[in-house]
Amino acid sequence: MDESHGLQDVSLFGSAGLGIGSSSQSLRQRDNRACLPYLSPVHPPHDIGISSSAYAELLLPAALARIAAVAPAAEIRSFGLHTLLSQRNRRAALEAGLPCSVHGPFGYTGLGDPSTAARLEALDEHRRHLEAAAEIGATLYLVHPDWRPDPGPRDSAVVSALERSFDALRELQSETGVPIVVENMPGAGCSHLTAPGDLDLRGLGFALDVGHASISGTLDAFLAAPPPEWRHVHLHSNAGLGDLDDPHLPVGAGVIDAAAVLAAARAVGASIVLELNDADDVAASLAYLRGRGLIA
Repeated sequence: MDESHGLQDVSLFGSAGLGIGSSSQSLRQRDNRACLPYLSPVHPPHDIGISSSAYAELLLPAALARIAAVAPAAEIRSFGLHTLLSQRNRRAALEAGLPCSVHGPFGYTGLGDPSTAARLEALDEHRRHLEAAAEIGATLYLVHPDWRPDPGPRDSAVVSALERSFDALRELQSETGVPIVVENMPGAGCSHLTAPGDLDLRGLGFALDVGHASISGTLDAFLAAPPPEWRHVHLHSNAGLGDLDDPHLPVGAGVIDAAAVLAAARAVGASIVLELNDADDVAASLAYLRGRGLIA
């Protein structure tokens, strides 16, 4: 591959789309977020955020209100009812007053698609969501690499496509000021990022999804030798190796050693988010962590 490809990828983005890139810095500096009467002005004294995935059926303002009642930070899944391409949702995120990370949209191949047209389409979608993330002052923006439902051999064309996409995302990271992290995926052979050292992230950060690593049989390896790029954690549980349903069980319901994960994450300063299916699982996970002295 010639070295100009990464630059060509970025040059396709320009300043089109939401029209928010140029104003994102000033918007991040705004401090006019509304104080909603049903939210406590004091955040709970622990360091674990909650993904809006647990409240996917609620509109984003309501989802963020639920999160603010139990956690100091949120992760917004920028699709469905919570898409940040909606101006109303961006306004809600600013008004909520919570630090927010953003989970970008995802499909199967996306950033690793050997088809240049398909890959650039995925990059352009991320560009639009990343601009929206910059507008709300997001702490980071998370992307998936490739994934396929059936395991297969390593494909050099997919690896090359991913590296070119990461180069383009690194440029967007620099332009927007929002750190970008890449998440490991579940199932050995189902993605090119399931174990330590699988991919060169090309200057992007790493997000450890502990449930995905558990399914792939690589969690112990990630914790024993944390990647230097480690910046973020998705915390949930499952039955362990081969649990390809990826059920996102509450913490304490499966095999995940939450104490070991939290100790390793806190040692490197990685942010931590519970990524669960519903509000009951959030409550169960927080109760489990609190009962074992892992959060205040």
